[in-house]
Amino acid sequence: MTPFVKTPTSSLTGDPTTTSRRLTCSSCRVTTTVAIELLAAKVWWRGVAKIEQLLFEGTSETPTLGPSSITRLPQELVELIISYFVHDTFTLLACSMTCYSWYLAAVPHLHHTLTTDTGFFFWRRGKPVWPRPLRNSYHLGLLPLVKRFRIRTITMLDDPFTPKKLDKCSLRYFSALTNLQELGVDALQVPSFMPNIQRYFGHFAPTLRFLALREPGGSSRQILYFIGLFPNLQDLKLCYDFPRGEQGGMAGADLVPLSVPPLCGRLTLICFAKEKLVEDMIAFFGGLHFRYMDLFRVECARLLLGACADTLEGLRLYPTDPYGEEFF
Repeated sequence: MTPFVKTPTSSLTGDPTTTSRRLTCSSCRVTTTVAIELLAAKVWWRGVAKIEQLLFEGTSETPTLGPSSITRLPQELVELIISYFVHDTFTLLACSMTCYSWYLAAVPHLHHTLTTDTGFFFWRRGKPVWPRPLRNSYHLGLLPLVKRFRIRTITMLDDPFTPKKLDKCSLRYFSALTNLQELGVDALQVPSFMPNIQRYFGHFAPTLRFLALREPGGSSRQILYFIGLFPNLQDLKLCYDFPRGEQGGMAGADLVPLSVPPLCGRLTLICFAKEKLVEDMIAFFGGLHFRYMDLFRVECARLLLGACADTLEGLRLYPTDPYGEEFF
């Protein structure tokens, strides 16, 4: 009888260390083989593409990639798409970097509004902010795209807006706003610009539709003369921090407005006590034709309502708001 011989475990199941090494070597060989095959395929197809390029170069059969479908959209459709994001700056920036046609549609919305500060509270690193936004936009050629511009200040009395703000360089930037439709100025001192006020603001006359003045300085006739610089003006806004009577006395009593603006849009008066200004507007402009009026703490409200009785469609008096709506 043949004696029973016990077979070693290593011959049946294999040594764990040896088995692991064999599997590792096998996987490495498979990985290396696959990598070599992929590299060979890549080289092959590149070679084929190069040969096709050499064979068909200069013929009508040259394989070319057509333009992206996004660049083939009609410009009117692109502008319609962009118009849905006029209040989303980040989306407009992304659209402006998509392609040239999308850039042309997005950039007017990106630079539609420009605001600058003049008060001494708005200093950065020892330098005033004014006229930095104007200068930067001017050098980039963006000022013709601005449709809404506001000159803002906090200290109305300490830092009024006078010709000193518009030196030779600043006036060059200011004059580049050739397509402005809305203008807002804080603490505008109208008498300081006389008699050359057209030199500073006359380039706004063809396009300006909305004028907002906060704490303007000057007599009623001088303010009226400034309003008359813009023959296409439709909306007017005059705001004061608290009711002020007539200022400047009879200064500029001989001034006659250069034009009769339609003023048929919206009139907004806040803390307004200049009844003489309203009377002069009615006299020189042949009455008032506003369709909407927003009045808060206006002493001559009855005079205004009577002047616009035939055209008035909406009236707001802010009975519970001590400051009215935002100035701009």
